[in-house]
Amino acid sequence: MMPGCDMISELPDSLLTQILSYLPTGDSVQTGILSKRWKNLWLSVPALDLNCFLIADEDDEEVLFTFVERFLEFSPESSLLKVKVRCRPRMIDGFMDWVGTMISRGTQHLDVVSSSCYLDERSIYHTCVEFMPINLYTSKTLVYLKLSSSGLMDPGLVFMPCLRFMHLEEVKWRVHLEKVLSGCPVLEELTLVRDLDDDYALRNDEFGVMRVRSQSLKRFSVLPLREVRDYHSIVKCTLEIDALGLEYMSLGEDQFDSIVVKNLTSMIMVNLDIKFVINLYGFFDPWDASKRNEIRGFLNGISSVRHIIISEKTVKALDLYSKGGMIPKFNNLSRLEAVFPSALLQFLPAFLQCCPNLKHLVLKIVHSEEMKEGLELTDVPRCVSTTLECVEIKDKFEWEEGKMKVAKYLVENSAVLKKFILSPTAYNQNIYEKVNKFAKRSTVCQIIHE
Repeated sequence: MMPGCDMISELPDSLLTQILSYLPTGDSVQTGILSKRWKNLWLSVPALDLNCFLIADEDDEEVLFTFVERFLEFSPESSLLKVKVRCRPRMIDGFMDWVGTMISRGTQHLDVVSSSCYLDERSIYHTCVEFMPINLYTSKTLVYLKLSSSGLMDPGLVFMPCLRFMHLEEVKWRVHLEKVLSGCPVLEELTLVRDLDDDYALRNDEFGVMRVRSQSLKRFSVLPLREVRDYHSIVKCTLEIDALGLEYMSLGEDQFDSIVVKNLTSMIMVNLDIKFVINLYGFFDPWDASKRNEIRGFLNGISSVRHIIISEKTVKALDLYSKGGMIPKFNNLSRLEAVFPSALLQFLPAFLQCCPNLKHLVLKIVHSEEMKEGLELTDVPRCVSTTLECVEIKDKFEWEEGKMKVAKYLVENSAVLKKFILSPTAYNQNIYEKVNKFAKRSTVCQIIHE
């Protein structure tokens, strides 16, 4: 290397622009002060990462317009592979026209946060919907699409032949989700966050159902809302999932009044943090026949799954459901991770009875103020006596009587148990010694602390 030269200066422009594509656009622009060679290098970067949130007044808007126009006009034939744009809450005129131009440049990765209001001539704010440009729906290059607060209209034709990942957060739907998915033949992963404030469905009943129907889909998730709501949406909505190849499903919040599942015969893992009702504080009525039928249909629909993760509120919901309905058998389930409130430990054997071939149980027991005295665990489910090979206890150091009874119950009744693992948060020497003194039904059982 020549004296006085640095290694970066020896790199070709094509590699430098690739490196700059991993930076926010504002940072890549600042590299223009390094030398004459770097002055306009940022204009050739095949990516745009723009945060418009700090645009405060008309002067700032003029600067933004000039900046974006210069960037888009510098090399209009070159590809713009990655676009990430954060609009401010107040609408910027021409914003979606820019997005349409970017999409036409062969964008593969598109991440857009749209505005949700506009300012009129009297300086009064009004809610609004910014609809995505029409060429989005027929992009031949998009692989990853993430939209937040954007509007999706019915374009007539939807065909995105390369789209594999789609994340739609609080989108305003004016086209059916089912139609969008039908034009994505290789889609593998879909993430949704429902917009509880969009009242369009009040005037259009057909938008009261969101259908996730896809032959290619492998992963589906409903994520929690960005802000915690303490009210029920005025718009009732049913989520219908029909995906023969779906392997992983995560429902992280109750955003739908009912959930219907069909043809989920390929399920590997399900993660549930729901209670089957949109109510921040309460639960459903266990004697409501329609709700019981809905839950029964959902549980039957996922009963072929091999691995389930359930939260504390889902355990409470299942216990409530079991008082008026029967939980189906999960014959393929080999791994269960569950958070049990100590007040519901009596429900544990009944729930395990529904998992006849369970091999691995990961259990966290959280303290409940309403913990019942005199906990007795006597029924021994089939899995405990025939298939359960590993139990992991994840909890705090303090173990009250109920938690020790569960440990004793599992150690003394599990006939083929190989490992009883105390996680670092559950272990101390005193607890280890107590558990290790329990009479082990399995001759090969080891008490292990990590």
